[in-house]
Amino acid sequence: MPEDAPDTTTETTQAPRDNVDEVLDLVAEFMEETLDVLDVDPNTEVDLRYEDGYVYGDLDGDEDDIALVIGRRGQTLDAIQYLLNAMVQNSLEDPIHVLLDAQGYRKRRAKQLEKDADRAVAEVRRTGQRVELEPMTSSERKVIHNYLKDLPDVQTISAGREPNRRLAVEPRGA
Repeated sequence: MPEDAPDTTTETTQAPRDNVDEVLDLVAEFMEETLDVLDVDPNTEVDLRYEDGYVYGDLDGDEDDIALVIGRRGQTLDAIQYLLNAMVQNSLEDPIHVLLDAQGYRKRRAKQLEKDADRAVAEVRRTGQRVELEPMTSSERKVIHNYLKDLPDVQTISAGREPNRRLAVEPRGA
C-alpha cells in the first residue's frame, strides 16, 4: 500500500472503470476551479492517476504557485484534499479516496517528521520521560504513529485539542 494511503484492515475492492473515470473528471474540474480561485498560473499541471484503489493527484508548476497551494505546513493542500474527498463522497455511490500532493511535498514532510520522531525516541530512551512534539495535523501525527508503531520500548499518543493537538512519545507502558 502507498506510504500516505489510509491504513485500512478491510480489502479494497476494485472500483468500476466508469466510477474511476467519473472521479477523475470530478477531481480535474474541482482542481481547475480551485487553482483559478487561488489565482495560480493556468499552466500548473495536475497529473491524476488511479492506482491501488486510490486517485492520486500530483501538482507541478511555478515554485511560488506550488508554495501557495501547499500553504503553511501543508494546511492549504490538506484543506483542498479534504474538500475533494467530501465532494467525491457526496457525489458518488461508490466513492474513491483522493490523495493530493504538490511536487513531492508530502514525502519531504514525512521524512522531516521521521527525523523529529527519531530525535524524540532518542530523548525518551535517554531520559525515560515523555517528549511532546510540535502541534501537527492528524495526517502528520499518523505518519509518526505508523513510523514508530513497531518499536518495543516506546509508544505514541496524541494529546490536546485541535488545532494544537500534539503527538507525544513515551516509554511503553508509561
